[in-house]
Amino acid sequence: MKKRLTKAIFEDNVVMNWSPIQKCTLILVLACGIHITWIVWKIFIFLNPQVWSLVNYPLVQTTFWIDVIDLFLLMILIYPTIYYRDQRWAQSVVPWLSIILFTLTLCSGGYLIGTLSPATMIGYVSMVGVGLILFQRRFIYVCMIPATIMLLSCTYLSTQHLIPYAPIFNLGQSQLIAFTHPFWVSSMIFFSAPILVSCLLLFEILLTQWRNREEYIERLSQIDPLTSLLNRRSINLCLQNLHQNLLSSKSCYAVILLDLDHFKQINDHYGHHIGDEVLIKVANCLSNNIRRQDYIGRFGGEEFILLLPHTPLNQAKIIAERCRVAIQKLSISVNDQTQLHISASFGVAISQYPCDPKEILQQADQALYAVKATGRNQVQCFFDLPQQIS
Repeated sequence: MKKRLTKAIFEDNVVMNWSPIQKCTLILVLACGIHITWIVWKIFIFLNPQVWSLVNYPLVQTTFWIDVIDLFLLMILIYPTIYYRDQRWAQSVVPWLSIILFTLTLCSGGYLIGTLSPATMIGYVSMVGVGLILFQRRFIYVCMIPATIMLLSCTYLSTQHLIPYAPIFNLGQSQLIAFTHPFWVSSMIFFSAPILVSCLLLFEILLTQWRNREEYIERLSQIDPLTSLLNRRSINLCLQNLHQNLLSSKSCYAVILLDLDHFKQINDHYGHHIGDEVLIKVANCLSNNIRRQDYIGRFGGEEFILLLPHTPLNQAKIIAERCRVAIQKLSISVNDQTQLHISASFGVAISQYPCDPKEILQQADQALYAVKATGRNQVQCFFDLPQQIS
């Protein structure tokens, strides 16, 4: 249960596929977390008079209430991202407003604790990286460029002693001592850790979902969408691998082609939706009657293919006959009064050195053609034909 819940939250619920306004909810929650971090830090200062000399206490008091008000406003802004996310005005306004407010939060905090402090650097790099993954670049660059200019300007003005550097701290003449004081170091860690952990967690979720999506896309390129069997491209790759094993280990393999009898009449008489149901039922039937090491694919239309590794001719004929009987026993409900019964014709070929895969496929196809010419619903092996044409 816990594993399924984790999968549903972190793997199936792909953050990158969220709408921009849904992503804004995440950004606003992170902004609230930053303000909560500031509030907790300032409460710690209020409760510990021994550190008052290390900070600009009046500024701490003023910014505390600013943080409380900002937190309240950000929480209010989360409301339209949830309850008005389908409204056009919310989709246009909220993403810009959310990103701008989040940027202002980072910039104001970065200036207060020092534009060159570790916490500011980590927050800047991490949030820009996450933002570029989550949002369109124009959203991030429009906010990032002014923010970068502001931080660089504050740094320059601080070096010219026009504005104080890290005004939240009481640096004075003991700046070097303050920067090595445990209080300053622990404050930098306190501000950096939540941002770093949040961004690492987001990066891990996004990368996991990205890998899962890539695997899903790769799987989609390998299977037939209707029957969930291997498609023709994947079957050809499997056939090439089997042939390589044949060359290296002299291990034989069998190829079985099968075609549903009179399938066009089913589509014409009952409709393509019944035809699709027949193909799905046959695919499941074949999957239940082959071995674990065997490959099964849809070769095109109503034609299927089985690849049987390490399989001699007699065993391949037994497997083909078992599948033929199983298909013949299938019953597909057309309606309450009509049950549809089907059959299939099978052509079997066995690998022979130095035949290449195309030749073996042609041999199986010739055996299948021979079955169709002699009554259908049978299994025929290429090497049993009266006249073999290689």
